[in-house]
Formats: sequence, structure tokens, C-alpha cells
Amino acid sequence: MANSVTQLNNYFQGKQASHIVSWAEYSTGPSHAIKWTVQCKVSGEVKGTGVADSKAAAKEDAAKQALKALGIA
Repeated sequence: MANSVTQLNNYFQGKQASHIVSWAEYSTGPSHAIKWTVQCKVSGEVKGTGVADSKAAAKEDAAKQALKALGIA
């Protein structure tokens, strides 16, 4: 099964609307304990926010939330 980021991208590519998905990411904390926050935006509106120790995990969580918010998953 595809991960949530791939599933979200595939969904919008199928609708020829992949350009409406964007990501905002930033980190906080000391270099030995960074926390990543990633927001998934669809048409500029935040649909999911993930916070994790790695950027990939935060992005995956944000995508999963976005899929649910959009009624895709």
C-alpha cells in the first residue's frame, strides 16, 4: 500500500491538479533534539499538520491528516 504522501500526490495528479498541493516545513529545538513541523496545504488552506523527530515522519502525518480532511481516506 502506498504511503499517505504518495496517495495524496497520486490523487491530485489524477485530477491534473497536483499544483494545488504545497508543503510548509520548519524545525524547532536544539540541533541534538530537532522537532519537525510540516503542514500540508491544498489551495493554500492547511489540511494537515504533522510534528515528529524526522521531516519525513512529520510530512507523512500531515498527508494522512489531509487525506482524512479531504475525505479521500
